Formats: sequence, C-alpha cells, structure tokens
Amino acid sequence: MSQRKHIEFEPMTRLEGHGKISLDVTGGKLNACRFHVIESPRLFEKFMEGIPAEDAPQLSERICGICSVAHHLGSVKAVEGAWGVTPTKQAVKLRQLENFGEYIHSHALSLVYLALPDFLLPDNHNVIAVAAKDPALAKKGIELRMFGQQIIEAVGGRMIHPCAAVPGGMAGPLDSAKAAALAKEAPKALTTARTIASLYFKIAKEKDNGRVGYYAANPTHFLSLHHAGTHELYDGTLRFIRPDGKPLQDFKPADYAQYIAEDAMPHSTVKYPFIRSLGATEGNYRVGPLARLNVVNKMASPEAQGLAEQLFDLFGGRPIHDPIAYNLARATELVSVVEQATPLLEDSSLQEDDYRKAVEPRAGEGVGVVEAPRGTLFHNYWTNENGLITRVNILIATGQNVRTVEMGVRAKAEQLLPELLKPSPANARALNELEILVRAYDPCISCSVHFVELVRSDR
Repeated sequence: MSQRKHIEFEPMTRLEGHGKISLDVTGGKLNACRFHVIESPRLFEKFMEGIPAEDAPQLSERICGICSVAHHLGSVKAVEGAWGVTPTKQAVKLRQLENFGEYIHSHALSLVYLALPDFLLPDNHNVIAVAAKDPALAKKGIELRMFGQQIIEAVGGRMIHPCAAVPGGMAGPLDSAKAAALAKEAPKALTTARTIASLYFKIAKEKDNGRVGYYAANPTHFLSLHHAGTHELYDGTLRFIRPDGKPLQDFKPADYAQYIAEDAMPHSTVKYPFIRSLGATEGNYRVGPLARLNVVNKMASPEAQGLAEQLFDLFGGRPIHDPIAYNLARATELVSVVEQATPLLEDSSLQEDDYRKAVEPRAGEGVGVVEAPRGTLFHNYWTNENGLITRVNILIATGQNVRTVEMGVRAKAEQLLPELLKPSPANARALNELEILVRAYDPCISCSVHFVELVRSDR
C-alpha cells in the first residue's frame, strides 16, 4: 500500500495576511498542491446590505489597512455609478493623487521589506539582515513609505482608512501648505524609487539570484485598465489580452459581469474568476503590475517608459509570463507614480473650491473599478430609492491571481519534492523557494473578503 503524507507549511512569511501551503503526497508523488488563506471570513458583502450608500466608502475600506485607498475609491465610484453622479475634475485629480500615495507606500513595502531579502541576502533572508547590510536603503524605504502615506493623509484626511472621498467629489481641497511641503520632498522620493528599481534590474540580470526563468511561466490572459493604451490606475477602459499579447476584449467597467464569471472551489471560499466567453479552464487570467505593463502600449511617465522597455528586453519581449517579473513591473510602477504625483502636488487647481457637487440618492446599480496596487479591484453595488444598499459584489485582485499562483506553486513543488519532504529545518530552503513565488504576486490575503484557502496535495 502506498504511503500517504499530508504536509503543511505554516505560516508563510512576509505576506500581507496569513497563509499556508499544504502538500498531499502518495507514494512519493505530489498529488495536489493548494495555497490556503487562513483568515476569518470577512463577510463585508453581506453586512454592507442595508446601510446608507454614502457610508460605504468608509466602511468597505476597512477590508484592508494596506489597500484602504483602493477600496475607498472603488466604493465611492460604485455609489456614484448607482446614483448617476460624475465627480468634479478637481475631485478626480485629488483621488488620483491619493491613489498614487497608496501605490508609493504599498510598492515600497513590497519591494524593500517583503521581497528584497530573498534576492539581496538569499542565505539570510529577513528584513533585519537587509537593514544590517544596507542601513541607508532600509531607511530610505521607510522614508518613501512615509512620503506615500503623507500624501494620503493630506488628501484623504488619514494615513490609513482615509475619509475624504464622498459621492460627488471630495470632502475638501488640498491644503496649500501641505502640498508645498510634499512637493519639496518629491525629488528625494523619486531618487529613492530610482534606486530601488535599479537594484531590482541589476539583480534580475544576475540570472541565478534574480531567478529569471526559474519558475514556470504559465501562459495566461491578462486584465487591466488602460486609457487609450496608456498605463492607467484610476479610470478608463478594461482590456483582456491573450497569452500571445493580442487584444481579446475591451469593455466598460460597468459591463464587467458580462465578461468575467466567478467560480468556487471545494477547498476554498475565495472566488476563482475567469473569462466568461472562454470558460474556467481556458479563461484563466492575471492582474497586477505585470498585467498592467503587458496590457498597455506605453507608461504614463517618460522614465517609467524607459524601465518598461528594459523589462521587456530582459525577458525577451511581451507579454511576459514569468511571475518573477512582477517585482520588476512593481518597481517600474513605483517610479511612475512618484513621477506622476509630483505635478499634482504642484497643481494649484487642487486647492480650489470646486471639489464637490450635490447628489441625490436613488435606486440604481453602480460599478466602481480602480487599479489597486495588487491588481484590478471591482466594487458593484445596488441601491434602492432611499439610497440604501441592497446588494454588494466585490472582486479583489488576489482572488483573480490565486489560480495561477496555485499552478506555479505546484510546478515548483514537484521539482523540489524530495527536499520538501525532509524534516524541518532541512526543507527550509525549498519552502522559501515556494514563498518567493507567492511573494512575487504580493497577495493581500486580508483583502480577500471571502475566506481563501490554498492546499498542496500529492496522491
């Protein structure tokens, strides 16, 4: 009789939230591999029913402390869609600036403190060791995160869980003194962003340590917002591209349910979305930094465009399927958002009084889509004639990537199985190789709204 083993690796480290990997092995062969998100069910979609829709932007952002701006903005856009409201131009600029602030602090966190230890110190991969090896870089990473959070506070009222986006616009303008102080810090922030990006590109060119080509490049479709083919994070048109990079579908955010279907798996309560027209097997897709760069024709800032071209050259053209490229795409976006935030901080129109228009609650359905740091985020609300929410659907980035994460983890686990089956700590190196793959996607497990569980099984 074949010997069966069930092995769990917990906790996974340097991720936002709590996750584990489990393996089921029979006769020395890997049968299944699942990635478990072991957080409590969030239930936001249910307990938001019945609340005044204008309260949704401040309630839904509690889904996550890292991605709170994205949920805040996606939520207010959904309410505005249901009520037929278009915010003022000043409000849109303020929201874009707030979103850039979140990207700066979130991407800096992922690149300097979560992913970098694996590449800078492969034999001693932890944040403390990074700080000991390069204290200046560790300090700059903290300062860059602070710069992003200060932008959020200046625009949104709080660093975490901002409160300024309201149906029809924003609660107030940008304070001129705060804008001037942040604009003064922007050149330093851009220098740090360049330093981080340069380091990642340098490491990637060291093929072994950079792990380029080390993980299975599972071909998938990709999804992202774009604006006339240009990199876009707040508004625009959604586009699916095929695994060969050719466009598949362009569609309005409000029509997402016609193009995206949601599936469930027995081992998990996380949503497994897929392209409706292709079915669950052929319609797998990814979102996030790499998806955004694969989908668009050009970046929104000149320096980031140069980095994007370097990225595609390094990986042999577009689209890129290698998951390790997510880190370099994230570094490219980090430079881009600092570049774009600077002129907005200097834009005096953000300090004017045209930041909000009057709204009237009504019955309707609205969809709010933004690009969160980890990928495309959907908030879909239905309201009644009194402006109360009657139904909610939220589709977050981590759920849209989880199918491909599982595929990649399984492929690498099969290669490393003899080492993984060794008792701890002899299997530590192999386990970390799996964690590096998961960390490349920078999953936000706390954002997953539905309970997510990933298990690896071998039978």
